[in-house]
Amino acid sequence: MEWLGLAGTGLGAIVGVGATLLADRVRWRRDSRARERETLRLLYAEYLEAIAAARDEISRASADVEQPLVERALAAHRAVREHEIFAKQYQLELSAPPAVAELVVSATQGLVDYRDAVAGGATREDDACTAARRAFRAARKTLMEAMRATLVAPR
Repeated sequence: MEWLGLAGTGLGAIVGVGATLLADRVRWRRDSRARERETLRLLYAEYLEAIAAARDEISRASADVEQPLVERALAAHRAVREHEIFAKQYQLELSAPPAVAELVVSATQGLVDYRDAVAGGATREDDACTAARRAFRAARKTLMEAMRATLVAPR
């Protein structure tokens, strides 16, 4: 009979250790996902901040009709370069889910199209500039919705 007590104790220990290991694994996975979401959130925020700042500078260049075209074009190009838009895009292409990465490329292209319209001589009031600005805004909005969806914690 003594062996039944010993077997029960051994089985209880195995179940206890197994339950602890399973709980630790579940906690580790949850914490790991939370860290990944936070890293992604920071990358998203950096990219969105950069495209917003570049867009503001391009917009100022498009409105400054007193400046020669060459100066406006340089300001528009400088906006994309100084805010490292392409470097931030590449970071997201490596880190974000594929659907979001595609939308990042679209938003960057929208910003580049806006920049090119201004660099080509379009001013804020021109139809080409307005169309490029609106297309960029639409691409950014779609991107932000997709980004938001990836940051929601699974329940």
